[in-house]
Amino acid sequence: MAYAVRRPVENIYLVRERDRQRTRELVGLALAAVPPAVVLFLAIWANVETVRLGYQITNLARMKETLVERKHQLEMDRAQAAALARVEPIARGMLGLVPPTLDQVILVTDVALGSPFVSPPVPKSDAKAPAHAPGKVVP
Repeated sequence: MAYAVRRPVENIYLVRERDRQRTRELVGLALAAVPPAVVLFLAIWANVETVRLGYQITNLARMKETLVERKHQLEMDRAQAAALARVEPIARGMLGLVPPTLDQVILVTDVALGSPFVSPPVPKSDAKAPAHAPGKVVP
């Protein structure tokens, strides 16, 4: 019959030393894994950025279409609001406006523009007899 004797393990005499060779191998392996990880990270980032920009372009195109449609609608509203057929009844009915008479029309001359559509200034001596009828354009 065998008896097992239990003896305490005495590890106080053991000294742990660093294995420099294995440390160098571990550092070399870690450094060798960095460049492929960086390339993989950059490829994934480029794909994610491409998808994000695609969504952004789609949203901007949709927003542009909405704004173009809104601009068209506003131009139509402006044209409708400024239409003479709409403005004249309002001016005559609600505001009580009437067309001006010939003596109410004042021709303004602008010598700086030199426009052929503007009448020349009337000399003071001829102030009683204008050179042309009011409302007509003098070439």
